Amino acid sequence: MSVVFQPRGTVVFLLALPERKVWWSDANYLTLFGRQKSAESADQGRFSAIASLPINNLLSRSIVLTPDGADAIAIFSVAASTWEGRIERPPYTQVVERWNLATRTRRWSRTLPALPIIGTYGDSDVVVLGPHGLYATRCIKVGAPSSDTRCYVTALDERTGALGPTETISYTDFSFSWRGEFQQVSPGRRFALVAAHSNSSPYFLIFDDRGRRAGWVNASCARFAEGGSEERPTILIDEQSSLENNASLHGRFNLLKDASACQLKQESKEAEAHLNSGSLRHSGFRWLGGGRRIVWSSLTQRDLEWDELPKAHVLDVDRVGLPGPLPAPPGMERARVLLSGSGSELYAQADKRLFRLEETGFLLDSAPPAPPYVLSHREDAILGFHYEGLDGSKYRLVLGKRQPDEGITWQRISAVSQFTPDFVSFEDAGRPRVLIAGGKAGLQWVDARTGQMLLRSCGGGAEPPGRCSDKGETDYRGLVMSSARKTAFTMHLGLQSIRYNNSFDEIELSTGKVLRSFPAPDWDTSAPLDLPMGWVEKERRFWIEGKLPLTKRASVTMVTIPEGGAAPRYDSFAALGWYPDFGADPEGRFFIFGRDHDTIDVFAPDGTLVVTLGTPDDGAFAQARDGRFACTGGACGEFRCVVGDVARPVTDPACAAFRVEGFSILEELARVRNASE
Repeated sequence: MSVVFQPRGTVVFLLALPERKVWWSDANYLTLFGRQKSAESADQGRFSAIASLPINNLLSRSIVLTPDGADAIAIFSVAASTWEGRIERPPYTQVVERWNLATRTRRWSRTLPALPIIGTYGDSDVVVLGPHGLYATRCIKVGAPSSDTRCYVTALDERTGALGPTETISYTDFSFSWRGEFQQVSPGRRFALVAAHSNSSPYFLIFDDRGRRAGWVNASCARFAEGGSEERPTILIDEQSSLENNASLHGRFNLLKDASACQLKQESKEAEAHLNSGSLRHSGFRWLGGGRRIVWSSLTQRDLEWDELPKAHVLDVDRVGLPGPLPAPPGMERARVLLSGSGSELYAQADKRLFRLEETGFLLDSAPPAPPYVLSHREDAILGFHYEGLDGSKYRLVLGKRQPDEGITWQRISAVSQFTPDFVSFEDAGRPRVLIAGGKAGLQWVDARTGQMLLRSCGGGAEPPGRCSDKGETDYRGLVMSSARKTAFTMHLGLQSIRYNNSFDEIELSTGKVLRSFPAPDWDTSAPLDLPMGWVEKERRFWIEGKLPLTKRASVTMVTIPEGGAAPRYDSFAALGWYPDFGADPEGRFFIFGRDHDTIDVFAPDGTLVVTLGTPDDGAFAQARDGRFACTGGACGEFRCVVGDVARPVTDPACAAFRVEGFSILEELARVRNASE
């Protein structure tokens, strides 16, 4: 028995079995769902989730269910950094895992042998389970001048996941790619049928129960027929397909033209349409913050029209509860409000007034700088930045200082930034200074009293102010300062045309001298990235947020600072979030990634997904990794207790053991930490 939350607005894939059909999606972790047909079902005929596995940083490639339907076995892809004298980030590492659907627990996990480097491009994976065992097949297209396909078939023990031998097979008659649109298993579980594409021409690959290709079918729609011989199953293909083009298969498979062959594809569209019933409701996150509060705001799109005013929600991290609406500043209930700062130091700008969030709500603070600035708070200073697009830069900056009983005084400074800037404040010989990482504007030292730029570093130490070149070697993003306030680490992006050219530099704050430098991972910089940084453990580990190459997933990388010339250690995890829907606790206790539909995920520093929070229009919900959940209002209507494969309403007594009043993020983080120890 488990509790699941229904995914919404997501692409779905079909896994067709003789006894039932199951769809799956990467949304809401990895969710499997099917049509409810039982008389006990809470939603007769509705597509309801039957399992939701807490998998957040793996890309699902191929899934099969065990014959009893209790477990799912899948191939996942994960991007993982390795250290071989420099950062190596292979495109993907293939992992096979077995999960129990009822308990949401992983039985075993095995990393498949790495594919050899043979000038290949593209890869496709399929996992098959049959009378002869469990096999993971990975096929790659070999580039010119040859045009063959090479497949690697690895045997695994179904019970333990132990790796067996790997067989290499080459095919010269086809080149293909697939993304698991659907996978069908013959009634005898002897063969698997997988949708594929080649030069925009659809067809289906047939794999036997040893993971080897048994043939391919030219058809836009195809499926195994119920019944038939285990050795010679019947494959139905759509009426538009030519039997002559599939003549070579007739000796082993019985091919029949049948209009019902498209049934599975039609059912996939129906399932997706059902789950996408809220597809015209899209939330665009505008701000995420962490600290003693988690706060986020978003705009929602309905029927191609955006809400006039953003919604904001807040959750205290150490109190048990659910997210609640963030109250508007007094008198600003219908005004457009700009939130900025962090959950620990949150500001709201509205109608030329600046408010600060206290325990009792927003209090008037002072007049904000004009025009409205986004604020970033660091200890004893505030940096405001506003888009102007002048002088090849993106942001103009102002420096704020809180004075006792006077509110904030603002000082416009001569520093600029191409990206959302990061900064640290310190003293040099008793004089207040601010160091700003401004992207291609370089590192900039500013006098906090006058606002004048004193020094600039374009690489290799600080020099009198001048213009950095535009060749990319001066790109600095992110700053974290040491406890002694004498040095800081920053991310130095090298020339984008050269791989493995990035570095983390520790610089002396007073001079800009590079004290040590070590290689940094590559990130996808095709879109503007701020690459913010922060401490997880002072002087020992810091984090940096980026975007994994070739994926739509944001990532957090933990960097363990090397000592005595040792190599640094990198530990990364990916999330479903999409930049810039990201927030980090200033103390490095947790990270937040935003999803669509007013939903956010909270992660521990090791990448464990701790809690998912959501605030639909008519309620709120939260769900922990182990299935415990809390909900109010209409949000409760999307939770289901699953007993066997029957979805029951949230009011069913079976749900009582999972339902709680709310969550304390700090308590959930402690729970995850204790479990790992």
